[in-house]
Order: sequence, then C-alpha cells, then structure tokens
Amino acid sequence: FTVMMTDPIPPQYFVRVISDKWLGSESSLPISFRHLILPQKSSPPTELLDLQPLPISGFRNEEVEALYKGRSTFNPIQTQVFSQLFNSNENALVCAPVGSGLDVCAEFAILEAITRIGLPTVKCVYIAPYQSVVKQQ
Repeated sequence: FTVMMTDPIPPQYFVRVISDKWLGSESSLPISFRHLILPQKSSPPTELLDLQPLPISGFRNEEVEALYKGRSTFNPIQTQVFSQLFNSNENALVCAPVGSGLDVCAEFAILEAITRIGLPTVKCVYIAPYQSVVKQQ
C-alpha cells in the first residue's frame, strides 16, 4: 500500500491493523519518521508551451523538407522539441502520449545525425514501441 506524505513531514504515523475474521484482533503500530531520508525532489515535467506551429521549412534543407511533403507544419510537441533534437547533438528524452508524433521527434534526431556525420557513416537505432509503427515507417 502507499501512504501520501504531507509537507512538512509529521514525526510519526500510526498504522492501525484490524482483522475482519477475528473479533477484538487489532493493533496500532507507530512508524517514526525521525530518521527518514527522502530522495531529492525531481523537477516537474516541461510544460507544453503555446508556440506557433513550426513550418516544414524550419529544416532549412530541401532534401529533408521533401520527406515531409504531405504536411505544412509540425504539431505542438514536435515544434517544442525541434530545436533540441535537430539543431543540437545533445542527449534528449521526450515523453509524450501515444499518437502525439514521437516517431517524428525521433526522426529529427536521426536527421540531425545524418546531416552532421554524413549518410554513409552514420549509424542510428530506432526502437519502435509497436510493430504497426515499424510497418508505417
């Protein structure tokens, strides 16, 4: 079971255990938090910014833009991560709901590596979450 911790942390909690099969069988146990060591608080997730949709011309490369000839702009998640994934070779972790265009975000990073290193020597591995995504690409 999980118990939510309030802030500030109280000195102790009492856990009361009651049997539903034995009459009068109950116990109360104190749990002290005096020497409790908590992990550091993690930073909150990045908020989705209200940005103008990024046009396909954001690549500034006609060969790459030709890959996306069926669309005119990217969605909000793709717009927000584009600069980090395509204009930088830093590591990045992008978490978003299924169906929000994460495969295109992965393509940004792959295309960055291709334009920086060159097609004959670049090696990329993309692990798709579903076989349908692999067939689609």
